[in-house]
Amino acid sequence: MTARGYLKSVIYTAPECCDDFPFHLPALSNLNELIFDQPITFFVGENGTGKSTIMELLAELMGMNLEGGSRNQLFSTYEESNALVEACRPVRYPNHPKDYYFYRAESFYNLMTDIERTGSTAFEGSLHQFSRGESFYELLSNRFFGKGIYLLDEPETGLSLSTHLKVMVLLKELADDNAQFIIATHSPILLFFPKAKIYEFTEDGISEKALEKTKLYQEWAMIFERKNHFFEKLFAE
Repeated sequence: MTARGYLKSVIYTAPECCDDFPFHLPALSNLNELIFDQPITFFVGENGTGKSTIMELLAELMGMNLEGGSRNQLFSTYEESNALVEACRPVRYPNHPKDYYFYRAESFYNLMTDIERTGSTAFEGSLHQFSRGESFYELLSNRFFGKGIYLLDEPETGLSLSTHLKVMVLLKELADDNAQFIIATHSPILLFFPKAKIYEFTEDGISEKALEKTKLYQEWAMIFERKNHFFEKLFAE
């Protein structure tokens, strides 16, 4: 177990009534505790299984802006209320992070605008001048300092294969500098990060999985290994 992390676990106590959002989500059906004992933890699973809801929960528990950014980013375009926070308790390592950041792909445009508005000196020019993948790489390489906790929700959006690999190198460097990452992703490439913990979200709840046992890995492997058969079946009348 690493002693370098900041968030050790989140303990969930289900309320008596579990019919309303978000308590009806599959992710919560078997959840008692999520343990974060590696520098990098991945959430994988189909759309709608609760990954982003849990990411928002972690952001709120750690005092971050729900639309993204550092604790200094206070912009809001939509008032969100996460009732799940009241049912959860964070357990922290003794270490205190020196940096906090929440990246979520769906609101990154608004975050880039707020960064420009506040006159951040971390970037030369506007992040809007880059492509989507380039702007995320610029954010990661120029704003993430290490010795902090970083939540990334679908960081692969817009990344080419080569940029994926460059991102993985940066993640390794930051993890070596006592950074903790929790990442929700649909990218099979990122999951190859050595010794990362992987939680898979399914209709049956959340479970820890080895890379090769995840549905994401198995489906991509099947497509590449049996591509002709797969697409014949997919487009069959």
